[in-house]
Amino acid sequence: MRVFIAIDLPQDVRDALGALQRDLKSVTDSARWVAPDAIHLTLKFIGEIPEQRTEEIDGALVGLTWKPFTVTVAGIGFFPGNRSPRVFWAGLEANSMQELAEEIDTRMERLGFEKEKRKFRPHITLARARDMRIDASLVAASEKFLEHAFGSFTVDRFYLFQSHLKPTGAVYNRLSQYLLEPRSPA
Repeated sequence: MRVFIAIDLPQDVRDALGALQRDLKSVTDSARWVAPDAIHLTLKFIGEIPEQRTEEIDGALVGLTWKPFTVTVAGIGFFPGNRSPRVFWAGLEANSMQELAEEIDTRMERLGFEKEKRKFRPHITLARARDMRIDASLVAASEKFLEHAFGSFTVDRFYLFQSHLKPTGAVYNRLSQYLLEPRSPA
């Protein structure tokens, strides 16, 4: 089974990002758009594992204490950049999300999963290149959204998701939920 750890988005943020996608879809056929219902914020991609390993993952994440935090979804961009874009994304501002992702990465490394090589860059993937890259028409058309605000929300939980790859796109199922609770004062 293919799994990852992520934050789910509230419907109003999904709706705002879906409106952005609808606005831009017609400018290019070089992008594969993520379905609005499938948009999420990945904290750690794990990949293919035997089903029984989900119990180990669950054990490593249960009891993680972390203060809930606010995420603001604003702006757009491209990876690796505007010249040869392969991923179109919405930006995020969140104070402790990077540290949470690093803590999850460390816990997964203890289970034998490979530690992330790249620094965590919080973003929400909206589209990927169909082939080598997304054409310049999407880059140009998206400029009006460079500083657009798509909404804010409080993160008080994250999930272990299973990903089912289908010809029409990935379908995600929540396997486990982990509530963020602040540490008790000592």
